[in-house]
Amino acid sequence: MTLRLARVLALALMSSLLALAPAMARTITDQLNRTVTVPDKVERIVVLQHQTLDILVELGAADKIVGVLRTWPKLIPGLDKYAPQLTGLPMPGDLSTANVEEVLKLKPDVVFVTNYAPPAMIEQLSQAGLPVVAISLSKGEGVEAPKLNPTFADDDFAYAEGLKIGVQLIGDIVGKRERADQLLDYAFAQRKQVEDRVASIPDAERVKLYMANPDMNTYGSGKYTGVIMKRSGGVNVASGVRGATKVSMEDVLAWNPQVIFVQDRYAPVADEISTGAAWQHVDAVENKRIYITPEYVKPWGYPLPEALALGELWMAKKLYPERFADIDMQEQADAYYQQFYGQKYSGPN
Repeated sequence: MTLRLARVLALALMSSLLALAPAMARTITDQLNRTVTVPDKVERIVVLQHQTLDILVELGAADKIVGVLRTWPKLIPGLDKYAPQLTGLPMPGDLSTANVEEVLKLKPDVVFVTNYAPPAMIEQLSQAGLPVVAISLSKGEGVEAPKLNPTFADDDFAYAEGLKIGVQLIGDIVGKRERADQLLDYAFAQRKQVEDRVASIPDAERVKLYMANPDMNTYGSGKYTGVIMKRSGGVNVASGVRGATKVSMEDVLAWNPQVIFVQDRYAPVADEISTGAAWQHVDAVENKRIYITPEYVKPWGYPLPEALALGELWMAKKLYPERFADIDMQEQADAYYQQFYGQKYSGPN
């Protein structure tokens, strides 16, 4: 081979590689409005946010996950029933911390973090050469985007649009956009039937609700929990406080909720309330209307597709059983879980 031919072949090879380069990586905008370059084909994922972990399982991408946040079994109980491969995976970080060396050992194509992860944590991971994508499932602008307790002009709109953007973004990154669209279509169609059935309830007749978290904590305005309460036809008595916050017994007595909900991950709180002396004159306790939410309700500060598809429906049925007498929640849950988790729902209703 002549030197000239060798040079021609080398140039041709270089040109071919340059031509292929754009297809090997792409630029996306995450939910902190950060520009991130991610591989065109993502096969290895580290996920340090529990909502994104759940969505990845629903999208059928659990086999791509190589590292998870340490607290996922507590924050999203029951997920291992539908994705047993998560058990035993390395746990190189959490919502607010990450061991960069341990993350690097997993050789991820992308690292998902929450929008309120410390900027220093995101910066350290990024400087190590890792594509870091922040997910909020809410549409926050400017200074509100990275907040744990954001302020929105319209909570309902912010979470509905943010959920769509977040799920589609995750779907795009992991090559599951079509399934992401199916997931959203299902969730919002289900939400519509609840909206239609509770629309005629006068404001004065809507049930007053309270979400009881451990140690007198609750969710006020600015969180998806307030949205799910309103969407189900209820009124969050703690709407006057902001975000995830601690309140007093005096506050609860003054609010006197008619129904108290306790998330399944905090189930012991229900017993503490029903037997606590200070709670005995609260309307919900007197009338034994304390309900532990099933796993699929997921009434957290941020929404998930099954919260729209099943959670709002479950809550509305608890509040107004006569309006939802024809709805069998086991059938509803089985249909959703069969389609997006690959098996029927096996938890409590």
